[in-house]
Amino acid sequence: MLLFTGEHRNKVDRKGRVSLPSDFRAELPEGEERVIYIYPSPKRKMALEAINRAQLETLSESIDSFGIYTPEQEYFSATILGRARKLSIDGEGRIVLPDDFREASEITDAALFVGAGKQFHIWSPDHYANFSTNVQQLTPGFSLPATPPRGAPS
Repeated sequence: MLLFTGEHRNKVDRKGRVSLPSDFRAELPEGEERVIYIYPSPKRKMALEAINRAQLETLSESIDSFGIYTPEQEYFSATILGRARKLSIDGEGRIVLPDDFREASEITDAALFVGAGKQFHIWSPDHYANFSTNVQQLTPGFSLPATPPRGAPS
């Protein structure tokens, strides 16, 4: 199971190349074509979301479950699937962030990779600091739901 965790800050060069954190690369399948898919977050303004192909397929199935041409299916299909870009990971573990994605998220000379379980987010460090502060102020008192151990009757 994928598990992207932690915060990792890496430099972005003038061509938009940035090293994918080694912990994140280790979570991706080995093989000829090592890729991730990124898209502007439909929920977190100024963030990019990143997933692997299997997660994108799951997301596509979830979007299709709304039914073709429903407002929900149209919205998520356009904002996620329509905007997703396939990025190859080069031999040095780098990806190239598309110019329009960097401009929209205001990522300039540094990118902050933030683990989020089965996906990760890519932020400008300043925007993530603001987001993190706001989230901490808005969510006091939340607790995680209890989940039964694997294999236990629910």
